Amino acid sequence: MPRSTRHRPPARSPRRRRPAPPPTVSLFDVLDTPNEDPSLLEDLVALVALGLLEQRSSPDGTVFALTELGQRTPASRESE
Repeated sequence: MPRSTRHRPPARSPRRRRPAPPPTVSLFDVLDTPNEDPSLLEDLVALVALGLLEQRSSPDGTVFALTELGQRTPASRESE
């Protein structure tokens, strides 16, 4: 019996799963773990000392809000 000349496709390998995306970290998560980035907390405390921010307590933890002076202060040219 003659062999078939028809080309057979190679067997498909099982699909690999994509790795799970890394978890996203919010600013609130960073503030909840003060050892992660101490310079961020230092910067926020410095802005409170200058009167640009005020520190408030909330059920979710510490919150920083702009004061009236902070709202009137123009943005620096570096951020443009």
